[in-house]
Amino acid sequence: MPNVTANGIQIEYDTFGANSSPALLLVMGAGGQMIFWDFEFCELLAKRGHFVIRFDNRDVFHPFSTATHDPFPFFILQ
Repeated sequence: MPNVTANGIQIEYDTFGANSSPALLLVMGAGGQMIFWDFEFCELLAKRGHFVIRFDNRDVFHPFSTATHDPFPFFILQ
C-alpha cells in the first residue's frame, strides 16, 4: 500500500483511475479505515471518469499510530 509522510505522520492511501482525471477524495469518518470504501465502489467511480483517492485517517492504521496513550479513556465513556 502506498503511503506519504507529512509533518512526521505517515498516511496510507490508495488510488483508482487515471491521475489525469478529476480527483475525488473519499474521506471516511472518524475511526474508519479506507477499506470501508469498498474496492468495487472505488473502481466504479474510476470507470465513471474520476481519479479516486482513499486514505486512512490519522491513528486508524495501527502500525503507524501516533497515539502514546489510550485515546478513549474509560472516564470519558461513563
